[in-house]
Amino acid sequence: MLMVIFGAGASFDSSPTYTPGIIPPAFGEGDHGNDHNRPPLAKDLFANRPLFIDAIDAFPQCKTIVPRLRDPEVTEGHASIETRLQEIELESRTYPRGLLELAAVQCYLQRSISECQRRWQTITRGITNYLQLLREIERAHDGNEPVCLVTFNYDTLLEYSLREFQGNFNSVRDYISGTKPFRVFKPHGSVNWAQEVDIDLPRNFSLGSPLGVLQYLIDSVAELRISDRYVLCDPSSMGVADGRPVFPAIAIPVERKQVFQCPKYMLEELVALLPHVDKVMMIGWRATEEHFLDLLKQHLHRGVRMSIVAGDQGDASEVRVRILRTLINNQPICDAESAAGFTMYLRSGRAQEVLKIRFPWQ
Repeated sequence: MLMVIFGAGASFDSSPTYTPGIIPPAFGEGDHGNDHNRPPLAKDLFANRPLFIDAIDAFPQCKTIVPRLRDPEVTEGHASIETRLQEIELESRTYPRGLLELAAVQCYLQRSISECQRRWQTITRGITNYLQLLREIERAHDGNEPVCLVTFNYDTLLEYSLREFQGNFNSVRDYISGTKPFRVFKPHGSVNWAQEVDIDLPRNFSLGSPLGVLQYLIDSVAELRISDRYVLCDPSSMGVADGRPVFPAIAIPVERKQVFQCPKYMLEELVALLPHVDKVMMIGWRATEEHFLDLLKQHLHRGVRMSIVAGDQGDASEVRVRILRTLINNQPICDAESAAGFTMYLRSGRAQEVLKIRFPWQ
């Protein structure tokens, strides 16, 4: 069984037309041909982009920590944004304002990434590497087993491409429907996922303003009871779904995550499928999610073939070291396949070659 793991690098290098370094055309008046609409890498989640600034203005409670997240040490890759957010999370245990800041970060990430994606899709017209890879997988697939697609990205570029192969997702459960060959797992949530909130809003409070609802939920975070009921929500109206207050199902990217931001049944399905995986593609994923690596360590069998796709050789080698160190007892066959990213992995034909590899027991 094939499993593909997507990280931020996959969406960053998702356009075969506008690869990193090629500036896409201007998006609307006042956007002077910049690269501000490309899906960001983790270090650039709080970059000084116009649309990100608008999202920060919508949730000003996080402005107090933005300087720490824009520190040159972070933006130049010398320190990770996950480490900085981990520090803020630890501070929040004894500093009440920290809870508001982190709740605002979740809302900020949902709004900034969904708007960035909307603009990117307008620029690319949906012509992406995700679309081409899904076609290659379908062409090589024997139809007798599912294909596991695991994405740590909040955006829905993958889901948008999947519409061409198996239609729309009408509920969160549809992501892992047993009737479809592609099963999609999003351990860190999604810009179109929300969790219902068990709260009695003030009598005079209007559900007609989703942004106002989110602001109220942020200010009430200390007493907030977020349920485990996941629902789909239009990203543009996050805060209200089906007439009920909801909160973005977005995991804050901290260094040591303790829980997954997805329904329990989704995690259970992934655990059930992992022992059947014999081939893994890792595209733009840094393999820093320790809780997910623990799942692989517990449930993958020995000798799984792994293909690592990264933007440069140094990143690919670092991922390989992390994987081999964590899965040492699983003895994976782990190759740093590409040093030129998602686009070149497909353009070179290497992805197609990996998909055709068969094992003796197949």
